[in-house]
Amino acid sequence: MIYEAREQRLSKHLVSFFVVLFVLCLGIGIGTLISHRAIAMGPGDSQLKIQSGGTSLANPGIQAMSQAFEEVAKRVGPAVVNINTEAVISFTTRPGGSGRNNQQMPDWFGQMFPNAPQQQRTLSSLGSGIFVDPKGYIITNNHVVADATKIKVNVKDGKEYQARVIAGDELSDIAVIKIDGDKEFPYVKIGDSRAMKVGDWVIAIGSPFGLEQSVTAGIVSAIGRVFESVESADQQQMLFNDYLQTDAAINPGNSGGPLVNMNAEVIGINSFINTTNRANAGVGFAVPAHIFVEVYNQILEKGKVSRGYLSVNMNIEFPFTPAMADYFGVKQGKGVLITGLVEENGPAAKAGIKPEDVIIEFDGKKITSVQELRLAAANTPPGRTVNVKAVRFGTVKDFSVTLAERPLQEQAKQGISFEPKAEPKTEIGMNIDNVPTRLAQSLNISGGALLVSVSPGSLAEDAGLVGQRNQAGNFDIVQTANGKKIEVAQDLLDILKGLKSGQAVILKILRVPMDASGRIAMDAFGKPATSTGYTSIVMP
Repeated sequence: MIYEAREQRLSKHLVSFFVVLFVLCLGIGIGTLISHRAIAMGPGDSQLKIQSGGTSLANPGIQAMSQAFEEVAKRVGPAVVNINTEAVISFTTRPGGSGRNNQQMPDWFGQMFPNAPQQQRTLSSLGSGIFVDPKGYIITNNHVVADATKIKVNVKDGKEYQARVIAGDELSDIAVIKIDGDKEFPYVKIGDSRAMKVGDWVIAIGSPFGLEQSVTAGIVSAIGRVFESVESADQQQMLFNDYLQTDAAINPGNSGGPLVNMNAEVIGINSFINTTNRANAGVGFAVPAHIFVEVYNQILEKGKVSRGYLSVNMNIEFPFTPAMADYFGVKQGKGVLITGLVEENGPAAKAGIKPEDVIIEFDGKKITSVQELRLAAANTPPGRTVNVKAVRFGTVKDFSVTLAERPLQEQAKQGISFEPKAEPKTEIGMNIDNVPTRLAQSLNISGGALLVSVSPGSLAEDAGLVGQRNQAGNFDIVQTANGKKIEVAQDLLDILKGLKSGQAVILKILRVPMDASGRIAMDAFGKPATSTGYTSIVMP
């Protein structure tokens, strides 16, 4: 009996032990499951909630910058407009053609064959603009509205207006358009673009790809950016501006929109970008306020823009080297060499300026490049008299020049820029010959040294010289060397042989352009369209 009672008590203890163990394991399992769900689903329930009122992790300076961007966009945004244009173009199709054979023909074809089928096509484009006056005056790019037959302006409140062009200026790429409304329009303040510094924050607002009221931010990456040469006539406006360069994102559709400083003032009109695929590459250019304000005021006052004109040819085909500065006696080392006078009774000629003078100062401003002189003259009102300093073979002379008005049809000549080479050149690289008699007669010259070819990578190529066999569309004839006239090729060879290593030769060049048929290109007066330039070579 005692043994049975003891066995019963042991069995009860074992059952109790296993019950406790089971409950413990069950509790651990439930706790683990609850903990896992709590971690997976978050506190409260499975729905996401927007958290607000948290503490900002940004320092006060970053917060202040963010708020500044917000405030500038809020102030300027209402004055920014979206511009939609339509242009109707006419073209002539070849009679009887269809599909790929139904080709568009140039305008002269329709003039010669008035009965040929005429077709029209409507082209649409997008751009931006900015109100600068409560009466509805808008500044945009000239290329946005040029040739447009219909201009629609969409303002921020959603209304759409028909706009008319007051006037446009191709050389600055600025146009003024106007819309009429029953109330005043929001407009912007204009800032001082000359006060901008590299590194200053700026905001660009516009309609890239048709996306209205898009805001991008960046810095001014360069000021006074100029282009001494252009690749085509379509880029002529680049020669008459000194641009603000920015890395604020600018894309197609931003053209005509404002570039704004952190005081909510417009300091530039976004004009174009430097890119290979029409998308932003971090290099955009804006027409600065000191230029577009002058253009705007002239348009409203006179309906057009007038620019000053010196009537000179400049040495834009070749660089002004230290050797040339020494030869012409320019102690400053920089200046603009005058190669000829466009008109015998033009402003420069009347003042006494001559070819081979080097202009070093214009109206109190130092002149060190062709672009500086071009801009200084263009930005001076016609009829104004300015003082021009020039060096004439070592002697500084003062000239009182009364500027004329730049002819609208006058186009600046294209220039060529050369990258400095890292390694010194040891070869002059010119293959020269006498000028053939028939060529000399057609050019109305007595002789010279004809450049037959120029070796790639040579000193002659670095100097910008071009030979007949280089297939560059033109060729050069050396007329003088260090002031001595060259009649035959041997004259040039003798001068070069007489120079020591390190000495420079200054060459006066007659550049002869060739047309597509391989003949000498003629100007509007039926004369060879030649140009004169100067360059230098330092003997190896």
